[in-house]
Amino acid sequence: MLLASLVSMTLLAGCTTQQAYSTGQAWRQNECNKLTDMSERQRCMKEAGQPYDAYQKDVDNIKK
Repeated sequence: MLLASLVSMTLLAGCTTQQAYSTGQAWRQNECNKLTDMSERQRCMKEAGQPYDAYQKDVDNIKK
């Protein structure tokens, strides 16, 4: 919910989709750092570190 609000506000401010994605990923990485279990933190950081191009490719594949 918070992430959706953050992304919405970013988009309304005139940012590109890639900028909004980067903002969301930074927030996710911050949340990952709060995890106490090292393996969960590493998994979370790996997911949060997905490049925009890879994300967009996944989205395009889902839309097809």
